[in-house]
Amino acid sequence: MRGIFRLLAGIVVALAVVWAGLWWYAQARLQAALKFYAAEMTAPDGSTNMSYDGISGGGFPFAATATLDNPRLTMLLPGSNMPSPLVLGLSRVTLRIDVFNPLLLHIDMPDKITGHVPQGDGAVTFGSFNATATLAPAALFNPHVFAVSAEDATVTDINVLASSGSLQVLHIDSLRMHQALNPSASAAQTGLALTEDLEGIALPGWLTQLLHVPFNGQMAHLGLKLALSGPVDWPDLAQRLKAQPTGADNTKLLANALHDWATQGGNGTASLSLTEGPTTLNASGTVKFDANAQPTGTADITADHLDALTAAIATAYPQAQDGINQAEARLAPYLSASSAGGQQLNIQATYGSGGVMVNGAKVAEMPPLDWSLLTSPAPAQAPGDGSGAAAGQ
Repeated sequence: MRGIFRLLAGIVVALAVVWAGLWWYAQARLQAALKFYAAEMTAPDGSTNMSYDGISGGGFPFAATATLDNPRLTMLLPGSNMPSPLVLGLSRVTLRIDVFNPLLLHIDMPDKITGHVPQGDGAVTFGSFNATATLAPAALFNPHVFAVSAEDATVTDINVLASSGSLQVLHIDSLRMHQALNPSASAAQTGLALTEDLEGIALPGWLTQLLHVPFNGQMAHLGLKLALSGPVDWPDLAQRLKAQPTGADNTKLLANALHDWATQGGNGTASLSLTEGPTTLNASGTVKFDANAQPTGTADITADHLDALTAAIATAYPQAQDGINQAEARLAPYLSASSAGGQQLNIQATYGSGGVMVNGAKVAEMPPLDWSLLTSPAPAQAPGDGSGAAAGQ
């Protein structure tokens, strides 16, 4: 009997040691992820810099956690000569993996992000914040595998505050986001999928009156969906963009990546939805490429009660009336009245080598896309007659 108890005790001790080892490994990986993230947020040109007080682990025995204490992100705003015009801060950011679901990474944050500029302080507050990342199984024991296959976030009761948190400038009822990444996707597989939905966007009364914003400064819904298929290593592309010293180099890098994507069967879809007062707007489009890497696709735009939106804009900003009249004149062939008396817009377009077709009628030719001008742009000419001779003077 004693032998059985000793065997059981030995098994328990062995399991405890293995368990402790796995916990130590998991929280060490989480700490490494936080260090990597902080380094990624620091740009080589100094435009952004992430600093923090320290990183700690915990959660034993039922979870593995790593916490970034007092992270601060300093951002140099474009065109500003100030040394640190914007500083965003949090008391902590915690990564957490529960032992019973090791492929779901929880991202825990406090309900307030502080902001500081030389002119004053502000904040963003949340009623609730829930964010998770789905981990690829192969990444559990291989640090060289891209770890995150999907991210989800739901944030409610968002308030943007100025004047040291005493003055509200924006409210959003909820934000929902989903993103999925597959760096090794084929042309028939989705490499990047993104969905974002904003509900209940509202400006406060004082700002609505000051800016004369239509519909009492409120927007009921704003949604975006994007899906790109094809072989693009999105994490690697982000790394290369970060390493480029100038905007021109970034443009060339993006153009070459887009060309490679097009020649390997890249394709994509996107859609936008908006509800503003009684007006609803939906826009969607597709793109793919033929054997010569020339783009072809569709674009659809529909709107209901469009007249309510244009009338509200014209009332709030009378100077916009001429522009609205010109836009309505150009869109007249695609406008109609609904049974409820509202103005409807209906556009179905296709584009490609045969030209641009709108609602079945050809409206324009589509010239071939010259990839060489995008992927290998000509260098800027020296001042003078364009020969470049002035460059040596």
